[in-house]
Amino acid sequence: MNSSSSTTTTTTTTTTTPNSNLSIWSLSYYFNLWNKQFTEPDSSEETRKTVLRLTERFGETHPTFRMSSYNEAVSFAKSKFKFLMVYIHSSQHPSSHSFCKEVLFTREFKEFIEANYIFWVCDVSTSIGLRMCNLLEVTTFPALSLICCNNVPGLTTSSQPVRLELFQGNQLSTKQSAMTIIRTSVSHYEPSLVAAKADHDLREQDRFIRQEQDEAFYQSLKEDQEKERIRLEKEEQERLKREREEKEEQDRINFQTELEERKQRKQKLFINEPKQKQPNGVDITKLVIRLHDGSKLQRNFLITDTIEFVMDFIDTHIQEPIENYVLSTHYPKKQYSDLKSTLKDEGLYPDSVLFLSEL
Repeated sequence: MNSSSSTTTTTTTTTTTPNSNLSIWSLSYYFNLWNKQFTEPDSSEETRKTVLRLTERFGETHPTFRMSSYNEAVSFAKSKFKFLMVYIHSSQHPSSHSFCKEVLFTREFKEFIEANYIFWVCDVSTSIGLRMCNLLEVTTFPALSLICCNNVPGLTTSSQPVRLELFQGNQLSTKQSAMTIIRTSVSHYEPSLVAAKADHDLREQDRFIRQEQDEAFYQSLKEDQEKERIRLEKEEQERLKREREEKEEQDRINFQTELEERKQRKQKLFINEPKQKQPNGVDITKLVIRLHDGSKLQRNFLITDTIEFVMDFIDTHIQEPIENYVLSTHYPKKQYSDLKSTLKDEGLYPDSVLFLSEL
């Protein structure tokens, strides 16, 4: 009799004093923080361990749990435009055990949740679980909270996640009651979320179209710039070619002019041809010069005249620059490259035949 009474008392205490348990857990949480030098545990790792403990105890048939931190679960639900369902578990609360066994870890509830929601779980014994209890104002277990993660006109006033509903305790006592109350509550909010998603999709479509248009514009602009670059480069090449040709032509004209002026200056040196021995006793020599084109020149020179003087005479009769030629004899073969040497020094008297050849 006393044993039965003790059991009843213990059960009553466990199921009716959640706030006392929360206080104990709060003290435990802050004590753990002190022991860990105030370093927060990794919430993703806490979630992973919570899921592992639940699946080891209740099996693998359950809604897909987001194996991440709460903030990451919120971001994921937001990206999918779905409600986030948060389950807070308490291993010390008997109703949590029956909820997991009879509701959460069943095929029907799994299919119901996965068709409509993103599901995330935490344990009140962990730091993130305790914070979620305080944030969602949980008073008993089991506890399910419906979170809107998107900015939905009429439901939220900012981009922060908002708790729309909190289902806890006896509301989740059976699978049917849990699914019914969730479905009924969501039917009130879902049209607003659907409308917000439609607006979002329309904006995204417009943004995508604008992005495509911008990309097409920038691609066209890039192609036009490339064409303009090629055109300018071609014009620059043509300009440089034209300037080069003009310079070459001007250089040629200047060279021809200089060559002609030089020949005219030299021609004055050959106006008077010596015909006989000079009064000062200097003899003359008769030179016959065969040019490279087969023609020939003939003239009398003083034996004191230099090879350079003979070349100057030839220069007045040919079109090409004389610097490209040399005088020579056929036999014996000899080239006269010393321009300062006299005809007498080279033995080119009283007469001689010379040949003009290219260097």
